[in-house]
Amino acid sequence: MSSYSVPIDRSNPGVIMLLLDHSLSMADKCGAGDESKAEALARAVNRLIRNLVLQCENGDQIRDYYDLGIIGYGGDGVGSAFCGALAGHQLIPISAVANYPLGFEVESMPDRPDLTLERPVWVQPTANGGTPMNGAIDLAGAVLAQWANSHRNSFPPLVLNVTDGFSTDGDPGPMAQQLRNIVTLDGNLLLFNIHISETAAAAIEYPASPIGLPDKEAEQLFEMSSELTPYMRTVGRNMNLEMADGCRGFMFNANPAQLSLFLDV
Repeated sequence: MSSYSVPIDRSNPGVIMLLLDHSLSMADKCGAGDESKAEALARAVNRLIRNLVLQCENGDQIRDYYDLGIIGYGGDGVGSAFCGALAGHQLIPISAVANYPLGFEVESMPDRPDLTLERPVWVQPTANGGTPMNGAIDLAGAVLAQWANSHRNSFPPLVLNVTDGFSTDGDPGPMAQQLRNIVTLDGNLLLFNIHISETAAAAIEYPASPIGLPDKEAEQLFEMSSELTPYMRTVGRNMNLEMADGCRGFMFNANPAQLSLFLDV
């Protein structure tokens, strides 16, 4: 029986795998702003990684509470989306991720435009070709099945798939079911899906049923998604998010701010 209650520590680290849509349509604008979907996604992922690193800091030491993987899928095929010194690696301890950013970007403070901060960057915006989502899920499954077999006492793997479109290499539903069948002693792998869009229409956040979703593709992403754990629902409700019992880790038509908030949850 799934409990999703094992604490994450150095003896029993967790693992997070990000599946990032790198298809050509990711070059389109995101919502009403000037930023492309690829740029918004890269910014949100770099922010997530930075927050994970901060959570694992203890003085000058980065404790390996997490392994992190990033798989990109698009016109260049399916593979690691890490760049620079980490390029080609599929799962990396968070301490190594922290030590090898691709570079730094300068960011102005919203309330103090005269002040700037340097923030580390690990991934870059990418947009070309089709959307081989099936291949990305298959690769994630191969990597995470091996991880789960060697971390039987850990919290189960968490996979976040971020896409703006539909799979161009077949129906991803059966492959997603196989992915969710990966287990540790604490429960089944959790697969969450985030759809981002170029429209400014209202998002559908954390639904408990597919009722109201606009098309079959959105319904499929919902069906592919795991339910949020009780703890995640509590965190979300404390952030003033509406989360019914049985709600799933799925969002349709997310804008950049909602994408970042989803990753925080």
